[in-house]
Amino acid sequence: MAYEKIGFIAPSTCLSVKERPVLNRTANRLRKALGVRDVYLSPHLYSSDAEIGHVTAPVDDRAAVFKEAIRELDLIISVAGGTGAEDLVRKIDAKDLRVIRARRPLFVGFSDFTFLLNEIYHACRVPAIYFPSLKVGKGDFRNLLGLINGDEIHYKGSAWLTPPPARKLSGIPIGGNLSTFVNFLNRGRPPKFSWKRHILFFEDIQVDVEDLHRLLAALRRHNVFAGIKGIVIGSVTPPGKDPTPRKARREAVGFIRSYLADVIRDRRRQGAPLPILTVSNFGHGIRRNLMAVPIGGRVTISRSKNITFRLNRHPARNGQTA
Repeated sequence: MAYEKIGFIAPSTCLSVKERPVLNRTANRLRKALGVRDVYLSPHLYSSDAEIGHVTAPVDDRAAVFKEAIRELDLIISVAGGTGAEDLVRKIDAKDLRVIRARRPLFVGFSDFTFLLNEIYHACRVPAIYFPSLKVGKGDFRNLLGLINGDEIHYKGSAWLTPPPARKLSGIPIGGNLSTFVNFLNRGRPPKFSWKRHILFFEDIQVDVEDLHRLLAALRRHNVFAGIKGIVIGSVTPPGKDPTPRKARREAVGFIRSYLADVIRDRRRQGAPLPILTVSNFGHGIRRNLMAVPIGGRVTISRSKNITFRLNRHPARNGQTA
């Protein structure tokens, strides 16, 4: 697919004016790499709602930008996380979903944008990329561009928390920021997935053990662990901590393994083991080789922890469900 029109939007928290050079650098890199003439920049990238200071603009204004973007742009990039993306879901109507299904724009975003990435995949079967668009080093840019262009990209996992799978593990990546993903599921009518086709990727920041317990309990309530094909755990760090220290990551991983001990045991007894892999380059505060995950795309993980992603931009076959 050719990307003739690309642009940056701010559905959540606004950028600091100090980040303008970073945005311009990323926009120029993408413009040159994809061969496009102009890059659209949302009018709300650096502004803030007068009544709700932590979001970029009133919800109607943010929704108007989003609705225009899905009709005009081929590549739509969220500039920041924070909070606010969920507001747009109640403004997206059936016409908007039909536009997304027909045009299949590619969305790129991170953290709070987890809600919209998974919503778009669930409602439209359109894959998207979980990646912080402005944190693009040279190596990261090559991987992001590879996914955008439909190539395979490769990473290496850290350690198996369970025995590795008997053969390569393949499935559809889903997830992103854990707190936001759980919020995406916690609705009166939760989105329905065939979990056995998916591999859950999650990371989080500013969550303590009690928060983590509640989040995992919510996933259990939605029957995620009973069917999910595999789990990949990135950086999960508590409040007030630097997001990179190994000790904080080990404590979170240890709790997750303990909490899921019965699930791991039961799945093994049922003849459907639950493989769980940790990775060191997925999450907030990662400074190099940051993982770009194609939500709704394709992932293959080998016993030796090699991870291969592909975006898979082809429309779903008739009758296929997530």
